[in-house]
Formats: sequence, C-alpha cells, structure tokens
Amino acid sequence: VRETYKEDTMFKKIIDEPERHKAFCKTDDMLYTKNRAGDDVLCIPRAVANGRRLTEVVLTTAHTILGHLGAQRTGEYIRRFYWW
Repeated sequence: VRETYKEDTMFKKIIDEPERHKAFCKTDDMLYTKNRAGDDVLCIPRAVANGRRLTEVVLTTAHTILGHLGAQRTGEYIRRFYWW
C-alpha cells in the first residue's frame, strides 16, 4: 500500500500538500482518515499490486471473513477499517 499512494491522483495530492488536507494524517508512511464513528481508517489507493486492485483484495478478504452477509453488511464492515 505504501508504495502505491503516489500512483493514485487523489492520494498523491494529499501526500504532496498535507497542510491542505487536514482530514488525513500520515503514520509510518500510511495514510489515515476518520470514519463516521470517528475511528482512524486506512486509506486504500486505486492501484494494483501483484496483479490485483487493492480494493479488490480488501473486498475479497472481507467476504472471506464474513461469508455471505450481503453487500450492505460487507460494506459496513469495510468502512470500519478502510476508506477509498
């Protein structure tokens, strides 16, 4: 994830001008923002790693963990930890 932030147009702007994007913070070269509950969530860039989109990896992993709970519950689960 760290290496792919610069590939994402939006996250590149946030990294290059952090003073203009106060809703985001950088910790250990990872970008975070707050979710609706006020918790820190990891920002996932629109990028490909090992032949897969990072968002696809998150969705697949969530589906594997949760099983078939439906799109709404899977989305709610993902929003607890990630943002894109």
